[in-house]
Amino acid sequence: MSYAIIRNANYKKDNLAGLYKHNERKNTNYSNKDINKNNSINNYSIKNCSTTYNNAIKKLQLENNLKGRIIKTTNIACEFIITSDKAFFEKIGPKETKRYFQTAYNFVANYKNLSEKYILSAKVHMDESTPHLHLVFVPVVHAKDKKGNTIEKIACSEYWKGKDSYKRL
Repeated sequence: MSYAIIRNANYKKDNLAGLYKHNERKNTNYSNKDINKNNSINNYSIKNCSTTYNNAIKKLQLENNLKGRIIKTTNIACEFIITSDKAFFEKIGPKETKRYFQTAYNFVANYKNLSEKYILSAKVHMDESTPHLHLVFVPVVHAKDKKGNTIEKIACSEYWKGKDSYKRL
């Protein structure tokens, strides 16, 4: 029996350049031997990031007046990797595989009222042994400031609270 698989990773500003290069296949060489560059043409974006992740986050902060104390050690982005086992994707075929990843994207956009605007990139990799979705987003939570005003802030520790978050998801 196949299962849906999701993994979360949190990223600081300094780690985003490498993540961007990997997800967008900007590197020339990869240590991951599962990547077949000849199949990279089959990769596709559900949501494309037209700039680096760092620049996209800066733009979101300015446009949406995002709060949150951002220092060097602050996690400012999360990445869900969503997949299943290889046999599952072989069984359902290409059309249902696309639907599977689109459904996962829609779920994340609505989970905890995140909003699609805070998803930086959603890239499906078909060039490895098992198809999977890299979904990178800014963990924005809806909160109240000290005066009781509703605000949106970048708060990875509030959006994703460890192992219990998997259970709630």
